[in-house]
Amino acid sequence: MDDFDSETSKRNPVFCALVDAPLDLDREDLGHPAHPGLWERLVGDRRPVDQRGLHCPDCRAARGARAWMYVFERQGLRIAAHHNPHRSPSAGSEVREAYRERYVRAAESAGHTAEVGVVDADGRRRTDVLVTGAGGQRYGFEPQLSYLSAETARSRDAAARADGITAVWHTVDPRSLLIDEVHWTRTDDLPAAAVRAERDLLVRGGVRALTLELCDRMPTPCPTRRLGSCGRRHARWGPRPRQFDDLVRDIAAGSCVPLTVRAGRGVHRFWSSVEDREAFLDSGGTLAPADEADASAAGAAGAAGAADRASAPHRSAASLPRPHSRRDSRCVVDRRDRTDWAERRHRRFAALPARDSGEAIWVQEPAAAPARILRPEIAPVRRGVCSAGHGPACGHRARLYPGGWFCEGHRPGAARA
Repeated sequence: MDDFDSETSKRNPVFCALVDAPLDLDREDLGHPAHPGLWERLVGDRRPVDQRGLHCPDCRAARGARAWMYVFERQGLRIAAHHNPHRSPSAGSEVREAYRERYVRAAESAGHTAEVGVVDADGRRRTDVLVTGAGGQRYGFEPQLSYLSAETARSRDAAARADGITAVWHTVDPRSLLIDEVHWTRTDDLPAAAVRAERDLLVRGGVRALTLELCDRMPTPCPTRRLGSCGRRHARWGPRPRQFDDLVRDIAAGSCVPLTVRAGRGVHRFWSSVEDREAFLDSGGTLAPADEADASAAGAAGAAGAADRASAPHRSAASLPRPHSRRDSRCVVDRRDRTDWAERRHRRFAALPARDSGEAIWVQEPAAAPARILRPEIAPVRRGVCSAGHGPACGHRARLYPGGWFCEGHRPGAARA
């Protein structure tokens, strides 16, 4: 599927032979109220794509050929995409399938149950590997090997959390945008055969261990004051590489838990042991709510939906537009600059700095009221009199010049009698 087939601001036109008319994907009833349940029938059709009766009317009118299409839903957004019969499964799909198999193997080896490709009752959420662990807690393991925006990752994570599923996101790219946006893990970018092999697979990012260090004994300056020491203990979350299978079993057993920690102006999301979490809380540390990033967005969306319903009480739910802005209906093939846009996005994403830096996370102790202390070399100097020479100041009013505060007679370059 082409990336442009799923542009949010635009959508492909699609003609449906079942109703012998185009479909409006931005309406609940697709613009055909006489055919209830039409969307469910189209999504559930598992026949070959060229037998489902969906094609692009623009391609047929402009090029005289039928371009077969298929429909799906992603995060509540209905999308019609062109079918490419010549496209073979990519290497990324094989690696993703290898991760699925390894998740299942690791979970079942510890006595947990695992299901692959689980879809919720509404058909809007699909979990790659759903593991039911200790106490009936459900975990959704999501290997994400292709591009995924931070907003989409947060939205899908919130949807899983609403269904009582703790999502475990996985990436192989240290520049991935989902890092610290959701609770994540990272391994090296390996081929499918290496992932499937019965050998150790090291998780290099997304898992951390706690260290409480006394500031007086630290070899570096105080992370709070940036100078000297404060005599307190500082929480330090350092990287902790783990073996992939062990981490899966620990998460399913509940001995490895997701943490959301504030450090400075940033929010970090990672996995750690239950013991480290309790030690962090006992030392005075606080955890941020896992859903704090999407709570305001959800509230705004709910308020907007309520306002729309109140302003149009006479319209049926099926005739109301779906909760998305109306999208332009134009065939992807005819959109201008589509190749340039794809190349620019690829270059922009490839140029992103590594988000998985592997550095330690210092968390300031809440009880410590940090005093603003400036280093001597950057402390402001406020003088109003000349300080020329090494002796007493001359006492005249001065201005700031390169090298210090000088009066008119002692400023650099001034002629002296």
